[in-house]
Amino acid sequence: MSKIYIDKRYFAEKAIKWVSFENTPRLKRTKSDIYGRCVPCITNLYEQLKEGKKEILLGTAYQCWKVVVVLHSMEACVELLTEFEKNFLGDREVKGRFGSGDESKTTKVIVFNAEDEVERDRLCKELKICTEKIGQEPEVLYHRACAELYHELFGNWVTWKETETIKKPEMVGPILERIQRVLFWKKDERG
Repeated sequence: MSKIYIDKRYFAEKAIKWVSFENTPRLKRTKSDIYGRCVPCITNLYEQLKEGKKEILLGTAYQCWKVVVVLHSMEACVELLTEFEKNFLGDREVKGRFGSGDESKTTKVIVFNAEDEVERDRLCKELKICTEKIGQEPEVLYHRACAELYHELFGNWVTWKETETIKKPEMVGPILERIQRVLFWKKDERG
């Protein structure tokens, strides 16, 4: 039986917004996917936006699923991972992150990455059970792609097609800047 590993920074009590987890020691898969999946996906979006395209080929973002559980604290996220590990992990691979990008929110989320719709649906069922076992109201949902980039441009992911029209052209500039900061470590002029 496998085990879930949590980024050691969480236990060092360093102030971080997001904490990665997976069932591989030293987060090997997470680190591999950053350059093997995430950077190419974000670069694909960036290049199409820079070219001024209005119709964007979503590529891997279209098949990228995130299963999200809303919880009341970082500790509840760790408790949920422990419950999931004990009851459902087995020998399969899992990875994701927990925390919040918005420090003003009183809730935290745990996000599991799913490779396909079958895994997405399985995770949803299992995470609802785990959430109830830790005494939380099960608020489990899912969506396509990285919400911070794709949802602001294309709106409701339920209606997306593999090639999608930009719904909010006013967001192209801010999204390009956000991607530049991530891909090129460009400093935010606001501080």
